[in-house]
Amino acid sequence: MSTVAYAPPQVGHDEMLAPDGSIRPPWEHLGRALADLSIGELRARRAEAARLLDDDGVTYHVPRTGERLRWQLDPLPLLIDASEWAEIESGVVQRAELLNLILTDLYGPRRLLEEGLIPPVLVLDHPGYLRQQSDVRLPGSYQLFSYAVDLARDASGAMVVLGDRTQAPSGAAYALQNRVVTSRVFPKLHRQSQVQRLAPYFRALRQGLAEVAPAQTRLPRTVLLTPGSRNETAFEHAFLAARLGLSLVEGSDLVVRDGRVWLRSLGNLEAVDVILRRMDAEWCDPLELRPDSLIGVPGLGQAVRSGRVSVVNTLGSGVLENPALQAYLPTIAQRVLGQSLRLPAPRSLWCGDSAHRAEALAEPSEWVFRRTSRQHATDAPLVGALLDERQLLALRAAIAAAPHRWVAQERRPLATAPSLTDIGVVPRQSVLRTFAVADGAGYTVMPGGLTRVASGDDGVTTDAITSDFAAALSKDTWVLAGKPETLTGFWIAPESDDLEIPAAGMPARAAENLFWLGRYAERAEGVARLLREVEDRRTEFNDAVDGPGIAGIHGLLQALTQITTTYPGFIGEGGQERLADPDDELEMIASDETRPGTLADAISKLLDCVDAVRDQLSGDTWLVVTDLQRRVRPADPADRSGFAVGGLTGTPSGDIAQILHGLLAIQGLGAENMLRDVGWHFMDAGRRLERALQVIALLRATTTYVRDTPADSLMLESVLRVSESIITYRRRYRSRGQVGTLLDLLLVDPDNPRSLTYQIDRLATDLRALPGHPGSGRIGAAERGVLEASTALRVADTRSLATGVDGALRAELDEFLAHLYNLLVVTGEQISATYFVHQKPQRTLLAGEDVPSVDGSG
Repeated sequence: MSTVAYAPPQVGHDEMLAPDGSIRPPWEHLGRALADLSIGELRARRAEAARLLDDDGVTYHVPRTGERLRWQLDPLPLLIDASEWAEIESGVVQRAELLNLILTDLYGPRRLLEEGLIPPVLVLDHPGYLRQQSDVRLPGSYQLFSYAVDLARDASGAMVVLGDRTQAPSGAAYALQNRVVTSRVFPKLHRQSQVQRLAPYFRALRQGLAEVAPAQTRLPRTVLLTPGSRNETAFEHAFLAARLGLSLVEGSDLVVRDGRVWLRSLGNLEAVDVILRRMDAEWCDPLELRPDSLIGVPGLGQAVRSGRVSVVNTLGSGVLENPALQAYLPTIAQRVLGQSLRLPAPRSLWCGDSAHRAEALAEPSEWVFRRTSRQHATDAPLVGALLDERQLLALRAAIAAAPHRWVAQERRPLATAPSLTDIGVVPRQSVLRTFAVADGAGYTVMPGGLTRVASGDDGVTTDAITSDFAAALSKDTWVLAGKPETLTGFWIAPESDDLEIPAAGMPARAAENLFWLGRYAERAEGVARLLREVEDRRTEFNDAVDGPGIAGIHGLLQALTQITTTYPGFIGEGGQERLADPDDELEMIASDETRPGTLADAISKLLDCVDAVRDQLSGDTWLVVTDLQRRVRPADPADRSGFAVGGLTGTPSGDIAQILHGLLAIQGLGAENMLRDVGWHFMDAGRRLERALQVIALLRATTTYVRDTPADSLMLESVLRVSESIITYRRRYRSRGQVGTLLDLLLVDPDNPRSLTYQIDRLATDLRALPGHPGSGRIGAAERGVLEASTALRVADTRSLATGVDGALRAELDEFLAHLYNLLVVTGEQISATYFVHQKPQRTLLAGEDVPSVDGSG
C-alpha cells in the first residue's frame, strides 16, 4: 500500500492488517488495488458512488422531521472469506432458529416462563409483547419470518452479536443498492473477487411470502405495509415492493371487513392474504394497540387471529429485541437445542436480578446500560465510563425505580475496517447487519449484508452505528466465494405454463398521487415557461422606459400573478410599485416553497408525489428526479428555507431552462416507460386537465383585455411562445399576431398538442379507460363536464370571441373561458370523488401532551 497510508490502532483488531502489518489473505487483492490508486483517484471513486446513489434516488429520512438525506456510502467494501462466512452463516441460522422457538413458545405454551428460563416480568412487562396475539400461528414451521442480527468483531477478532432485529428488520434493500453501486465503482475488482451474490436472499424472501399465506390460498395477494413516504426507510419500502412485485400500501389503503383484510383498489375491494409490514406492531391497529395511531389498520389484530391474513413479521415479534434476553439465551440454547451458541454476545446483566444489578453498579465504567425497550429518543444507551457523577446518580435512581427495565452489557471495543475519507484511508469501527428469512425449508442468510462504519473518531456509540442510519457511513460487504457461483435470478418459476396470474391491484392513494403528479408537473412547467418569457422580454426591452415593450412586460407580470394566484403580486395592493421594480416578486414566485402557486411550491409537491409512488415508476425516473432536486434544492444543507432557483435578477434563463429540461424529461419517461395501465391513465388525465386549465388561465389573463395594436401584438407573441406554438403560428398564418387566429390554434385546433381541444380529447380518452366506466355509448360522472366543454369548443366562433374595442374587455371571450374553466374544475372534483378515498381523519382519544409522536419505524 505504497500510495495509501493506512495506520490502524496498535491495540485491537483490524479487518485488513494483521498485528505485524501484513495484509490478511482476503484483503490481498484489494490491498494491491489500493496501492495502485492515488488519493485523488480514490476520492473520484467516492464521488462517483455518491453520484450513482443520487441518480437512483437512494435516500434516508430523518425520524420525525422527514428531512430527506442522501444515503452515504464508503465505496471500500468489507471483505469476509468464504470459509469464515460459512461459520458466521451457521451461527446466524442457529440464532434465528432459537429465537423462532422462543417466539413460538411465548405466544403458545409459555413453558420458558413457567420453568424460569426467562423471568416472566422480562416478557410480560415488555411493550413488544402483545397478549392479543396469543396462540396465533403462521402457516408452516416458522413463526419468526425475517430476522436481522448486528455483528461486530471485538478486540480479539472474534465475531460477536450486538443485537437482534425481529420487529421489522430494515437495511436489506440498502445492502443491495450498495452492491450495485460498489460493483460499478470498482467493476474489475468486483469481477475478479468472485463475490457471492445477494439474489438468493431476495428469491427466498419472495418464496417465503408465498408459503406463509393462509391455507387454501392458491394465488395469494401480498402487500407491503409502509408508514408512508416520509418514514425513515421509505426508499427501502418502495424498493422492495417494486423488486418483489408487491403492492405498496399505507394503512388507509386497507380495510377490515367480515374478518378479512381488503385493499381499497380502484372501484372495488380486493382480498389481501399476506402483509409484509414495515412498521412497528404497536402502530398497526388503533383499535387493539395504540389508539393514537393514525397509520394503522383498524381491526387488523382480529383479522390475524381469524387466520385469514398472515402478517410478517408477526405482531408481537418485537419482544425478542429485548436486550436483556441476551443474558438467558446461552442457557435456553442448551435446553431447547442442546447446543452452545456459535455466535456469542457480550456478557449481559439483567438489573431485575439483584445480584446482577449489584455487580453492574459496582463498576459502572465497565458496562453500557440500556433500557429493555427503547420507547423514546432519550432512551439511548448510557456508557458508564462517559458519565459524570451527577449522571451516574441519575442512572442509579432510574434503575432503582424500575430495575427490571434495565440491562447492563459488557463494553467491548470494536474492530476497525479501512474507510475512505477526505484525508485518505483510515480505520473506523464497523458493524455488520446481516439478514435471514424463512423460506419453508429453513433460513436463508444473505451472504454479507449492510456494514455501517462510524463517521469519525467523535465517540459515536455502537448503538448509533446500528440504529441511526444518519449517524454513520455504509459499506458493501463482500463474501468471497471459493468458486464461481451458479447464477440465479430474483424470480420464481411458475408452477405451470397456464398458471392464472392475478391482476395487480392499485391502491386508490397511489392513483391519486399519480393524478397529482401529472398535474403538478404540468403546473410547474407552465409557471417556468411564463417566468422564462418574462425574463426574455425584460432583457429585450432592458433600456426602454415606456412604450409597447414596457406595456407588454407589465401585462405579462400581471398575467403571472393571475395564473399563479400569488396575490397581491403585480395586481393588488402595492402592485404598481412591484411593476416598477419586479425583481423581489419574481424571485419569490420562483423560489418561495412556502407560498402556494409558486414554481417552488409546484415542484415540491411534485417531488412529494414522486416519493409516494416510487414503486410505480421506472428506475430511470430517478436520474431525472435527482437532477431536478439538485437544480431546485439549496446547495447548503443548513439552508432549508426555500428553493435555489434564484438569480432571476441576473441571468435566470439557464436555471429555468434546466428546470424545464427536468420537468419535460419526467413527462417523457412517463410517456415512454410506463405501461398504459390505469396508473398511466390517471397520470395523463392529471396532466391533460392541468394543461387545459393552464391554457384557459393564460388566455384569460392575456387576451380578454383589448390593448393598442403594438402592445397587443407583443402580448400575443409571448402567449404563443409560452404555449410552444409560435413556429406553427408563423408558418400557418404568416401575419402579425391576431386574437382570432391565435384562438384557432390554442383553443380549437385538435392537432395542436398545446391546444385546449387536444387536452379535452385526450382527457376524455383517459376517463373512458378508468375502472367503472359505464361502457360504450354512455358517460361517467367525470365525463359530463368534458363532453360539455368539448361541444362548446367545437361550435365556438373564434372570430366573434376575438371581437373587442381598444381599452375594453372582450366580455364574450372572458365569459366563454370562465365557463370552460369551471367545467374543468368540476371535472377534477368528480374524478376525486369517484376514484380517490378521502377518509375522515382519525381522532385520538388522547389529548395534548399525552399524544406521542408517530414514528412507525421498524
